[in-house]
Amino acid sequence: MIIHHATDLLNLITRRRQSSEINAALLATSANVSPKFISQLENGKETIEVDSLIKVARALGINIPILFNSELLGTLVKTRRHSLGLDQITGAALCNVSPRFLSTIENGKPRKRLNKLFDVLTGFGIEIEVLE
Repeated sequence: MIIHHATDLLNLITRRRQSSEINAALLATSANVSPKFISQLENGKETIEVDSLIKVARALGINIPILFNSELLGTLVKTRRHSLGLDQITGAALCNVSPRFLSTIENGKPRKRLNKLFDVLTGFGIEIEVLE
């Protein structure tokens, strides 16, 4: 399944938890995140941290290869930017993020906000595949 928007991913994770009949508090414990984070995720807060979202997805058995490997993600983003003939400043402007944020992603650093990461991926035409 291809995900095009951050809200689609949040909804998928919410539906998976509900269909699995897993209590939100239990999921928070097994994913090592706070119950507040689960609430934010399920209420569609797109500014959540990707690292915590990954923990929840893994706990639910959802595989999102591009998000699970930050180094691979960084290489993919940088390669796509280069193939488009863009420098980092122009690429960042195209995606409506700061050059520093784009550099952070390209260097495989964690701690990305979901909405901004999706801005970069969609800005460069990179699809997010979810394996269920």
